[in-house]
Order: sequence, then C-alpha cells, then structure tokens
Amino acid sequence: MAALAQSNEFSIFISKIGYSVGLEFTLERLRDFATVYAGKDSLSYADISRLVQGKKPEGWGLDNFHVLDVLQSLGVVSVRKGQVSVLEVGETLGILKRLQLNDQLSGETFDRGLMFIFAHALVQADGDIFLNALASDFDPEEFRNRLHRMIEHKWSILEQAFKTKSRREALYRTVNIEAQENNPGSRGLSGISRTAIDPNRLAPKLGPLRSTVSRPEIKISAAYLRKALPRRKAWALSLGLCNHDGGLTPQGSYFLSCLQNAGYAGPTCLCLWPLKHEIINPKFIGLDLAESIPVLSSWDFLCLIGSALQFLPPQARPKPKDMVDELQTVLTIFETYRSLNLSKSILRVELPVRVAYRCFLVLHAGAKTIAPLPDLIAAEQHSRSPRIIARPSRIAEFGLST
Repeated sequence: MAALAQSNEFSIFISKIGYSVGLEFTLERLRDFATVYAGKDSLSYADISRLVQGKKPEGWGLDNFHVLDVLQSLGVVSVRKGQVSVLEVGETLGILKRLQLNDQLSGETFDRGLMFIFAHALVQADGDIFLNALASDFDPEEFRNRLHRMIEHKWSILEQAFKTKSRREALYRTVNIEAQENNPGSRGLSGISRTAIDPNRLAPKLGPLRSTVSRPEIKISAAYLRKALPRRKAWALSLGLCNHDGGLTPQGSYFLSCLQNAGYAGPTCLCLWPLKHEIINPKFIGLDLAESIPVLSSWDFLCLIGSALQFLPPQARPKPKDMVDELQTVLTIFETYRSLNLSKSILRVELPVRVAYRCFLVLHAGAKTIAPLPDLIAAEQHSRSPRIIARPSRIAEFGLST
C-alpha cells in the first residue's frame, strides 16, 4: 500500500497518512480538481494556485499549500518547484470528468465513481489508520488499542521474514506510529510551540543495540489521537460509512466485513498488506509471507473495494464477440487521456494501466457483469494486430498504447 512516511522499503508494509493538516473536505476537493483538470487543455501551476488559494466558491480559500501533500499521498497531483505532475488518481478523475462533459458518462455515475475512486485511494494510502478508526466507532481508547494490535500483528508476521539486525530496526521504525507527544494536532490548540522540533519524532524507538534487536515500546500519544480521528471520521461520513456519532452504518459494516473476509484483518484489528506489484522488488526476493496474508493484484484490490462499497457488479468471462466492445472502451479511455494536459502530450504516449483499470470499472458500474480487463489485455497481446499494446513499466506495471 502507499504510505506517506517512506523512510525505507518497509513503508509498503504500513498504510498511513502522516500529515495533520489539509485533510478536510477531501471528497469535495477531488471533485473540484477533476472539474479544473478536465475543463482545460493543460494544467499549470497557476491553475493549482488559483484552486488552492482562490476565493470560494471558485477556490478553496486556503492560506498555504499543505493540502497538496495530502493530494499527493492520495495519488492525485504532485507539485514540486512550480512543476505540476498529475498522478494516477488525478488522471482517472480528469478522464471521467471529461467523459461526463462530453456526455459519455452520466453525472450520477461520475459522483458514485468519485466515491469509489476516493475510497480506494484512501484505503491504499491510509487503510491501517482509517479502517481501524472506522471499526472503533472513532472511540479514542478503542482506536488506540486497535492500532497497538495492528502493529504487533504486523511485526509478528514480518519478523518471520526479516531476521537481520538492520532489517529488524528498519521494520520496527517504519511499521509504527510516530511519537507526537509535543504536537497538539490542531490549529485550535494553543500554548505549545509548533516550531520546536519534537526529539521523540526523530529518535528511533529502539532499545540498546544488540545482536538481537528487541521490539520497541509502541507509543500512541493523546495528541495523535486528537488529530487522527476527527478528519478520518469526516472521510467516513462523506462515504456513507458512519453516522455523525461515529457509529457504523450498514454500508460501513458491510465494507469492513468484505475487507476482513478478504484477509485484511488481525486479532481484533484490520491490517493492510502490499499488493502483488509492490513486492516484486529485488529487495524482497525470497520474501515468504504467511499463507493467511492476501497478496492481491491491483485489479483484484480495486474490485474488492468496489464490491465492498456495493458499487461494482461481479466479474464474468466475456465471449469473444464481447471482447471487441470491451477493448473499444479502453480505446475511448486512452483517447480521452491523450486529450488532457496537451502541453505535455509528447510525454503522454502511454496510459498507465491502473488508470485504465479505474476508469474501466467506473464505466461498467451499471452493468450486470464486468469483464476481467487484465485478461483481455493479455489476450490481445497474442493477436496478429493488437489494438492495445501493453509494455511492462517499472512505475505503472504496464503502459498501454495503440
């Protein structure tokens, strides 16, 4: 899963967003970004600045750009030194919005698809925190206990695979919650300096260096709980997973049960694990996780989240005649992708396959069944004249071109 605090390769084993600001109104802001991106031939730094700092309702009226850190963690957009890079989720939203503007997608389907895309991005980026907050009904003490159990469960699994001193140290340091005793976690709290560096956040929580590294103490501060729960509750509310008191809705209960049944659970907690493409890495050669740990493809994980939200129909093997129609959908997605961000068209010759997956699923949301797109793409590669060419990509699994 994606994680913000990526100090080393072990960051794929914990799904958490580390920022305490810029998390409000996320669903609405994703919709706004999609509208801006799809409504222009190119996306510039000035466009992003107007969106973030422009007066409401055209902009968000923010004083700073911290929200961009959150949007980057969700895979929407990255802004570095005035350069704007649209990421996978951002490309997906732009394509779907452009299709809606062209009357190729209904507004209702776009809105439901937006919730699906957000939920998937949220679980990937913050699932270990968000799901346990949701399962605890946003009760601080229950949430703290679930995080303890989640971390201990992950350690117990990963310790079997990583036994050297250096790797154990990295494991304990990364698969953990940062100590934040001196961080108030809210703009509204006063009396504590926000500029002083908290030494507890910088010092690794390790015991004395020995040939065998012992587990550090897990410390989850009251400040962390204060800042972590309210915004995640707002996310859950926007997705219909909880009510205003924090209790699970029927949709929320079903959502959690689907993830638990798929194997993303530990002792009275939920645990996210890396996807298949994330552990195909020379650093993890020979990695042998417990049989109980799910290692899903990116397509299967998307389908799991869509099913948990009761958004997607079941998959079905297509007939040969139907395959042509399904590939035409991919071609439409590709053409729409190429119509966006024209100032960078020379770089946009391949469509990241996970963008195609997301768009394809949203476009089939109202169907009775959905074809397994990875299988269709693989089968097309054996055609004498393939309409879609899939090239392996280190960053995007596959890049699709015509």
